[in-house]
Amino acid sequence: MKLFVPLLSVALLAAVAATVPATAATAAPPAAQLSAQLEAADDFLAAHGVDGDTRDRLIERYVAGGRWDSFSNESLPARVETGVVDGFRETVAHYADGSVSVTRVEQPRTESALRDADSSPNSCSVDGDMRNDCSVDTWVGLIQLSFKASYNVATDDVTNVYGAGWQIGGACSSSLVSLGIPAHDIGRLDVSAQMCGAPYNSTFFLAVTLSDGVATESWG
Repeated sequence: MKLFVPLLSVALLAAVAATVPATAATAAPPAAQLSAQLEAADDFLAAHGVDGDTRDRLIERYVAGGRWDSFSNESLPARVETGVVDGFRETVAHYADGSVSVTRVEQPRTESALRDADSSPNSCSVDGDMRNDCSVDTWVGLIQLSFKASYNVATDDVTNVYGAGWQIGGACSSSLVSLGIPAHDIGRLDVSAQMCGAPYNSTFFLAVTLSDGVATESWG
């Protein structure tokens, strides 16, 4: 597995944190905020090697109501990089339309990894077969979704999900639809958004699924 340095800058992560709401609906973003969201998305794409013309085309498509390939894990990526970065198992996928997705599952801090810089930076921990309070997130430049999950790697049961966070760039409003366990091996977050540029409603989701003791993400 290739190890690589994270490509999200501190400034980008700060911008995400500043715009992730709690569970209440958000008001229409002011022009300055929308401009900052689009600029952050442009920076995100540039940091992952996307050229300027492609970035402009992607943002224009999104503002007009279109979707990027990276918005769904059902899209087949042209190139994928994986590694453990800052305590997260991270997957960076590049798609044919030039878009990029970054998905991460926090790795638990074990006794043998307490001195390891790649161990959990937050609260993800091991208790026998349980993995507790592990962050799950995805980021595609304009859309970010996240939550925490606890799960059993022996039985493939998701036992708890909480702490939903999201950013939907260009949305007039957004709200939590659900955060729960729709099946014993799945934790899922759904967020609804009313888009501003070309007015339409859309729902975005992030899920973690357990199979043979391994947690994997899906989104759309």
